[in-house]
Amino acid sequence: MLVTIPLHVMTPEQLSRTLVQSEELAYNPVAIKFVTSLSDLPEGVKKFASSSGERLPKSFLCAMWGDCLRGAGPFYTTKEDHYCGGGTIAAGFGTLLPLENAEKFMIGDGKLFGNMDALRCSLASTLPFKDGEFEAQIVGPLAAMNDDTLRPDVVLIVCKPFQGQHIMRAYDFDSGELIHGIAGGSTCEMVSSYVVKSGKPTFTLGDTGGNAGLSLEPDELIVAFPYEKLETAVRNLPRICRTSSMHKHTVYHER
Repeated sequence: MLVTIPLHVMTPEQLSRTLVQSEELAYNPVAIKFVTSLSDLPEGVKKFASSSGERLPKSFLCAMWGDCLRGAGPFYTTKEDHYCGGGTIAAGFGTLLPLENAEKFMIGDGKLFGNMDALRCSLASTLPFKDGEFEAQIVGPLAAMNDDTLRPDVVLIVCKPFQGQHIMRAYDFDSGELIHGIAGGSTCEMVSSYVVKSGKPTFTLGDTGGNAGLSLEPDELIVAFPYEKLETAVRNLPRICRTSSMHKHTVYHER
């Protein structure tokens, strides 16, 4: 469904609604806001699991994003809410334990990396935040954010490959700027610091753990945008080519 876009700055709700309607997305986009200090948290944003009644509830960053894909939030999370050191690194909170301690459950056949050098290389390639660069992360549906106290930094779009192709084609429709994907690391790290530090959109197939936390289907991927660049793609969605001209030709298929 093609959507007419008004000629003014679009709100997060308009960006979300247009993306979902135009591309018939199964999930609403998720927005992430990095918060330097707890004193900078906007009033009224609830703490992760604050209404659960549980003592010291914990989860994984990817699972929190998955909750927001399905309507939860906005809420904020801090380091003590997490089981996973990869998630706390991706959020800029810092690691939960020395990297060397990760060897017993991350290094070796059937695990995530073959050796510690590979793990270190992967972490460095995602342009990681400094330990403690942020004290909190606000996450929620893009439609529930705003351009004031809840202005996002990164937007995650879960989609099928053909939907992602439309969105990325719309982004480079006027510029021809190629979008480079990222793979081989942890889902959360590849769509967090990498997008913030590079300032560029990307896409990823994710990884086993992150995709499980997000509850993604095998044929779904993630497109990640710096928030300030998302509107370029959304405005161009009605302008892109959506059908191939190959049917006009008689194509010989080799056997």
